[in-house]
Amino acid sequence: MTRSLPSSIDESATELAARLLALCGGRAALVSIDLSPETSRALAAQRFESLAARATVLWHRRNESRLMAGFGRALEIRGEPDSTLEAAALEIRTLSSSARAATLELARPRLFGGARFTARGSRRDPAWSAFGGWQFVVPEVLLSIHGDLVAASLTLRVPAHESVDDLAARVRRAIANAFEEHPEPQTESATEARHTGAGGSAWESSVATAIGEIAAGRYRKVVLARQVPVPLSGATPPVGEVLGRLATRYPSCFVFKHQAGSSNWVGASPELLASLDNGVVRAASLAGTRPRSQDPDADVRLAHELWNDPKERSEHAFVAAALHEAFTPLCTEVHAPAQPEIMTIANLHHLYTPFHGNVREGVTILDVVQRIHPTPAVGGAPRAEALEAIDRLEDMDRGWYAGPIGWLDFDGAGEFAVALRSGLISRDEALLFAGGGIVAGSDPARELAETELKLRPLREALGG
Repeated sequence: MTRSLPSSIDESATELAARLLALCGGRAALVSIDLSPETSRALAAQRFESLAARATVLWHRRNESRLMAGFGRALEIRGEPDSTLEAAALEIRTLSSSARAATLELARPRLFGGARFTARGSRRDPAWSAFGGWQFVVPEVLLSIHGDLVAASLTLRVPAHESVDDLAARVRRAIANAFEEHPEPQTESATEARHTGAGGSAWESSVATAIGEIAAGRYRKVVLARQVPVPLSGATPPVGEVLGRLATRYPSCFVFKHQAGSSNWVGASPELLASLDNGVVRAASLAGTRPRSQDPDADVRLAHELWNDPKERSEHAFVAAALHEAFTPLCTEVHAPAQPEIMTIANLHHLYTPFHGNVREGVTILDVVQRIHPTPAVGGAPRAEALEAIDRLEDMDRGWYAGPIGWLDFDGAGEFAVALRSGLISRDEALLFAGGGIVAGSDPARELAETELKLRPLREALGG
């Protein structure tokens, strides 16, 4: 089904093809041009849930009136499961030399993607096989909305000697694809893949083991995650509605979607990993959690208790100190408040410390991400010892959970969140993930309850 396809597309496709070829200058290139205001407005006029369902990639923050939805794949690059973001950065630098763009700033071409929590680790779940160690996609059509501003661009790989007519046909197909409803992808049953991970009581035992190892001085903090399979049925809302519910209920979070194969990696992350724009890098320390209350007085009391809790403040301090240390060699100066703030979202309070700094010449967003990920908020401290404990105690493959998710442009600017409050949705099952920071003084039952709170956003969005 095609929705509201602008009537001018057939007439303008040849003109768009000619513009693409002119930008190529007779050489093979990845070329981006603006789409007409009419096409941009028609695409933006669709319901969010419809856009989200059709999009290959999605990046949305409702309280900032920001939305980027990408359709199709002009370019896709992917690393093997043990490949790192360093390899991705090298490949993107090479690609940027052959990219040509004549677009408005708002809809400039971008690569959307993410990476595994770690390229190391002894477990590999087939559920993640389509995502690779990292993956980035340049969509054919990119819709970008910021406040009242709307723009859309078209990106295609153009060989050196393609005819105008052949290219015009590809232009039509790419634009039509952005307006076309797609059936739900068919995939093998998720239960046929090897899914591992401890259940509730076994996970509590792992937490108790970690507490003992912390007491013995093996590490100071480790973040242990759980994987919870949720069966899906005909009553489960489609992925577009799931994302719509997340965007409505968690407007300050980064709502994301990345489609790989026939699976969708979706979530509503409260945590900025890093952004880089005009030489200014921003990041945030987010660690320490309390549930919210519907009673206003009790809700204030819970936030106050969180801010004054020695265990939570200690956990948060690990993250803040590590972030400051990671920023220092990348920046000429680093700024952060001396005390954490309280970040409040729909069902949780968090301890939160924002950072910003001026980066040194040549630093890109992937340089920043490689430097700071994984932070102690999702890994632990010291890093190497914590990652070894995660691999040994979690008994599962995190895949892209708690890894970087976001976008960058060909100049190295971009924005990445930590892939939290997230789930991998296939045909008949969703794998949901949540974790908790374990430090001296942690209590296994309390940590299990905290993960249940963190699982709530996806469970509710899926209709549970």
